[in-house]
Amino acid sequence: MSVTDHHSRMPWGPARARVTVAVVVGSATLVVGGCAGSSPKPTASASATRSTSAPGTPQPGPNTPTPQTASPPGADAEQEPLPGARTVTGASSTVTGTVDEAALTAYATMADRAVAQVAKHWSPTWPRRVTIVAPADATAFRELVGRADDLSQVAAVTVGPVDPTTGLATRDRVVLNPDAFRSLTPSGRQFVITHESTHVAVRASIGGAAPLWLAEGFADHVGYAGSGRSRTELAAALLDEVDAARGPTRLPTQADFDPGQGEIAPTYLAAWLAVDLIHRRRGPAVLQRFYEASVVDGSPAAADAATDEAFVEVLGTTRAEFTRLWLSELARLASPP
Repeated sequence: MSVTDHHSRMPWGPARARVTVAVVVGSATLVVGGCAGSSPKPTASASATRSTSAPGTPQPGPNTPTPQTASPPGADAEQEPLPGARTVTGASSTVTGTVDEAALTAYATMADRAVAQVAKHWSPTWPRRVTIVAPADATAFRELVGRADDLSQVAAVTVGPVDPTTGLATRDRVVLNPDAFRSLTPSGRQFVITHESTHVAVRASIGGAAPLWLAEGFADHVGYAGSGRSRTELAAALLDEVDAARGPTRLPTQADFDPGQGEIAPTYLAAWLAVDLIHRRRGPAVLQRFYEASVVDGSPAAADAATDEAFVEVLGTTRAEFTRLWLSELARLASPP
């Protein structure tokens, strides 16, 4: 990795922006995605890790995203560079910031690792490079993301312009909130960067959006891959609900990700386990085809319709039958023999 002074401007472009926000609530790390600018009404999404008694080990926790937090005003504006920033260049990453060189180098290592992990799970063409911006103070972070509200729980925001012709995100970058990101365990930081890198890869290679449960479940799937943790351990918050007869009865809808509806941590775990089920039963290639077939440039309802077709054409089943199988597995995980 090389370290250089950073003086160039950081163009964001006038096109609509793709935005992803990583939020920290207590010991939980949440990753929230959506679109801003001239795109359709933004959607919020999340996946989580929680610090546990085993240092550095990720585990799901509560999530509190809203559609509003997924579309920070000014996110598609051209941003000034960080005064005095330096850049560390990794094999698959560029990290620019005003934090110390050791932190820049550590973030580049995490980003390199994230790109390699994403490449194992997502084969469509994308730059296979991630850009991280790491300001040393919260004021600079707010200026970079164009937000004036309370961002104390936001660990990172990923934003970049979208080509209006192709619908592909371009020049995405992950902006780290120094206070929140530093509070995470190393595994929590890695999970955030890997999850975000998954969104970067998908948005750079496919124009449009998949249903929220699929997009966030897939990013969590990549983030948790290779963690060495069991599904029952990672999904404990959801399985407790299932065991108490309060579990889901259908695949998560966009409304289920609204914290105003109540406790939503199980929703994100449910989405992850649905994606995990496809991966284990049909393999990574079929999961990717299913994802690609479910992406549309339109409303959430249009994405749901495309997914219904993908269930039949790609998976050879129906939403109803898949849901029955998924719910059966949740029940089995919650009450093992």
